[in-house]
Amino acid sequence: MQQFENGGKIVRVIGELLKEQDFLSFVNIVVGAYPGRMDGSQPTKEQLKNLFMQNQSNDESHGYYGLWEDDKLIGGMRLHDFQMNLFSKMLPIGGVGLVAVDLLHKKEKVAKELIQHFLNSFIEKNVHFVALYPF
Repeated sequence: MQQFENGGKIVRVIGELLKEQDFLSFVNIVVGAYPGRMDGSQPTKEQLKNLFMQNQSNDESHGYYGLWEDDKLIGGMRLHDFQMNLFSKMLPIGGVGLVAVDLLHKKEKVAKELIQHFLNSFIEKNVHFVALYPF
């Protein structure tokens, strides 16, 4: 979990989405961030929540992360671990997708902090190739 400090007081924390409520909050942010692609109806939100939770629990190559400010989720993303064929060599690569920020927190560098966490997490794994929206 990565923490950001502001004047000595910790205000933002990045970590993996673990609870059902985390996923539900993330779905609400995603629906608001991508209004043309999702209709926002309750069945769609429930389906997305179940899909995201299933992806994370059944597929080790997916991980959902969020940025909390004062215990409120204000942004999130999906990270991918996969292999890429580069000049006939399989190399590890990291990917990020579904980057979404709560509309009330636009222009507050939430996406920047999420992407910085994404880059740092793959550097720590010694993975030096990354892709935006790999799939």
